[in-house]
Amino acid sequence: MALTLDLAKSAERLRLSLDKAGVAPAVKAEIVFDLDVSGSFEHEHEEGTTSTLVERLVPYGMVLDPDGAIDVFTFSDGERSAHRVGTVTPATAANYVLDNVVDRVPGWKGGTTYSYVLERNLQHLGWLQRPEGLGGLISRFFGAGRTAPPADQKRSIVIFVTDGENDPSDEARTIRVLEDSEARGDNVYFLFVGACEHSVDFRFLQDIARRFRNTGCVIIRDLDAWVQKSDDEIGAELLGPELVAWLKS
Repeated sequence: MALTLDLAKSAERLRLSLDKAGVAPAVKAEIVFDLDVSGSFEHEHEEGTTSTLVERLVPYGMVLDPDGAIDVFTFSDGERSAHRVGTVTPATAANYVLDNVVDRVPGWKGGTTYSYVLERNLQHLGWLQRPEGLGGLISRFFGAGRTAPPADQKRSIVIFVTDGENDPSDEARTIRVLEDSEARGDNVYFLFVGACEHSVDFRFLQDIARRFRNTGCVIIRDLDAWVQKSDDEIGAELLGPELVAWLKS
């Protein structure tokens, strides 16, 4: 039976859960969603499972994001695959991945590297300056080698969903991106979600979740079943004690 969602009621239940956890209504954080578009995740995208996942996350944007929307990024392997798709709201949530991502984004059906999209997130959120290449706007006015004006720094939660381990060649770079973010004191919490029914153990995701205080890790073995769970069940898995403490800090 198809899942019928009432996003307004889901947002009300999320607000109630946050109230019970002691997170005041005034507490806000930009919500960013990173979606792996590597080849191994193609089936879940094309059958609509990840579109339903987006819908289940939209209430978090409605309740926590100052704009009531979620910024969506996609990634596979390499810098060119790290791509901002746009924003998703209750009005655009249905079939979002099918309509905006499948066979439309850079790196579609590529490999898997984590660091570049995390770097792109931090640039978008104002915690990391984004260099302008030769011919970019800043280069044209001020010469090559300058950086773009920094965006406003936004307190943020990045929900990062992947179905596979990071390419080993990118592990050190991912650690460096997270270390530099921690050293700067970026006000960002990274929630890494490993979603795969196969034998992937997500060792690297679990390692970085243990290593950094502003990172969490959730492992989902059956994404089709997970997106059918109740609002409270999903909230219990995503809103762990560490993230709740971060929201209250």
